[in-house]
Amino acid sequence: MKIDSPSSITPREASIRLEWIYLRILPGVAVFLLSIPLCQWLALNLPDGIVPVYLIYIMIVIVLWSIYLAIQYAIAGIVQTRKTKNKVTIENSNPHEEDGQTPVFLLEAMPIVAESNGTESVCDAEVVEEIVEKTTVTDSKVISEETNPGNEPSTVSAASASSTYQQGIDDFYQSQAESQKKKLDTIHEYLLYIMSPFVYEEDMDDFCTDLLRFAMDHDYRPEVEWKRFKTKLSSFDVRHLVWSIAIRLGLGKGKVYSNDDCACYIERRFASLCVTASGEPLSHSTLRNLTVTSNSDQIPCDIQGADGLLFHIPSQLGVEKG
Repeated sequence: MKIDSPSSITPREASIRLEWIYLRILPGVAVFLLSIPLCQWLALNLPDGIVPVYLIYIMIVIVLWSIYLAIQYAIAGIVQTRKTKNKVTIENSNPHEEDGQTPVFLLEAMPIVAESNGTESVCDAEVVEEIVEKTTVTDSKVISEETNPGNEPSTVSAASASSTYQQGIDDFYQSQAESQKKKLDTIHEYLLYIMSPFVYEEDMDDFCTDLLRFAMDHDYRPEVEWKRFKTKLSSFDVRHLVWSIAIRLGLGKGKVYSNDDCACYIERRFASLCVTASGEPLSHSTLRNLTVTSNSDQIPCDIQGADGLLFHIPSQLGVEKG
């Protein structure tokens, strides 16, 4: 026979076993013990041999046990009536509570009555807990219906919020990528047009690619100098070229590109053009002056139009005259 350890017994099972002890076993022992003196008394007062003693004892046990059960059922009925009245009172005070009664069994209906200041209280932990749970759920439903009578979702679901959040990120970076591509395409078109008199067609891709890398990263510094030109240019020309690109990407204090970024790129990429008449390299501070002009300029500074991006070339803003 398997005996459950105390730790394996649930509170519900412990409650049922305890009820069996004080509702069945203890009263049964009391009935058997009380039947002994009653049997002896009847045996002394009845004529000898009219009824066997064991039958008298059995009859007394049956009568006493029946009386006990009758009293117990009567008490259970009173408890049930009290619970029904209490439940009706709760339902009347909260009309939105769902209808339904909890069945009360004999073993679960043992009253524990305590008189304190003339007031009787019936303790049934399970029934009280159930009523509290129903009341809480009902109150939540009532509040939800009052705040949202159409049963429409009042808040965005977690999945929908996450999807919207990710969609916002994707759209932002897609917009940034499209804007960046548009800028690079515009710059590329400008370079193809403005440098066509000075760079061989077969070299144009390499020439443009390096400048586009600088257009994508202001910290980019070329490692190879560009020397192959069809026509000789000056430092003024390449300064104007780089300035025309950087000004459209954000050039100035607090912006992406600075004059130092442009000067560093120019003195590395076009080192042979950045020299004085005597062959001395131009200083970094001189190359920082990107818009200075001379009488021999071949590439002018291209000031951006109203949109801040397009160049003054035929395919964009057109070539200004005069």
